[in-house]
Amino acid sequence: MSSERLTFTSNRIEMRTHLTTPGDVLKNKVLKGMNVTQEQLANALGVSRISVNQILNSRRSITAEMAVRLAYVLDTSAEMWLNLQAQIDLAEAKRELSSELPKLERLRSSKITQQ
Repeated sequence: MSSERLTFTSNRIEMRTHLTTPGDVLKNKVLKGMNVTQEQLANALGVSRISVNQILNSRRSITAEMAVRLAYVLDTSAEMWLNLQAQIDLAEAKRELSSELPKLERLRSSKITQQ
């Protein structure tokens, strides 16, 4: 669930990726697709409308508990919700650590460069 674009900068290729957030899925597939309001979703999940709004606007992460609630209410899997969140969390961590990682000592390196 991502769209990718290649950018050529200083002799290297950078992959710019827009990852689909859990909020994107909820907005497009549930709120718009099923014509459900934030209030209705919150009530179904047994949480506040504020919690739902924060997830929709990427200001709150999907926890394991919320993933189980979403999976039950929307007949999906908790793993799907956690995987979406994990992709976001990993992308953010890589971005935040991008200048620090090259300074770290590698104890082991493989023939395949990990990104």
